[in-house]
Amino acid sequence: MRNKNVLVTGGAGFIGSHTAVALTEAGYGVILVDDLSNSDMSAVEGVREITGHNVAFEQVDCTDRDALAEVFDKYAFNSVIHFAASKAVGESVGKPLLDYRNNLVSVINVLDLVRETGVENIGFSSSATVDGHPDELPAGETAPRKPATSPYGNTKQICEDILSDSLTAYKGLKGIALRYFNPIG
Repeated sequence: MRNKNVLVTGGAGFIGSHTAVALTEAGYGVILVDDLSNSDMSAVEGVREITGHNVAFEQVDCTDRDALAEVFDKYAFNSVIHFAASKAVGESVGKPLLDYRNNLVSVINVLDLVRETGVENIGFSSSATVDGHPDELPAGETAPRKPATSPYGNTKQICEDILSDSLTAYKGLKGIALRYFNPIG
C-alpha cells in the first residue's frame, strides 16, 4: 500500500534509524537510503532486529540523482523524511563546499523526485542552527531567523527556503522542517 510506506534518507544515521524504528512500530513500511559515509550497516541491522522486520535498505548517495531516481522507481511510498546531510558544524567551517554540495544538492534531488513522482509529503531534518544567535532563549516558533553562524547552519537555512519555495510552487505537496538541537542517546 503506497500511503503506508515512508522513504527515510539518511536512514542509517542516528536520527534516521530511530525514526525508522518508530515508523515501523506505528505500522508503516520503511525504505532506508543511506550512502554510509557517516554511518554503517549496524544501524540498519539494529532497526531490523528491534522491529523484527526486514526493512528495505538501499546504499545510495542522495546527491546522485540517477541512483536516487532508481529508488523512487523501485519502491512505492507516499512520504519522504530527508535526514541525509553533512552534519558536523566544525567540519563545515573547514570544508564548506562539502556541506554545500551534499546538503543543497541532496535536498534539491529529493524535492525534484518527490514532485516528479507525485509523492505528497516531505519532512526535512533542519537544525536549531538556523536560528543563529536568537534574541531570547529558548527560541520559540515565532522567533525571527538570524544569520547562521556556520556553513552547516547556512545550508540548513537555504534548504528550508528551498522547501518553502517548493511547497508554494507545487500545489498538493505538503511538508515540514523540523528544527532540533543536538540529539543524544
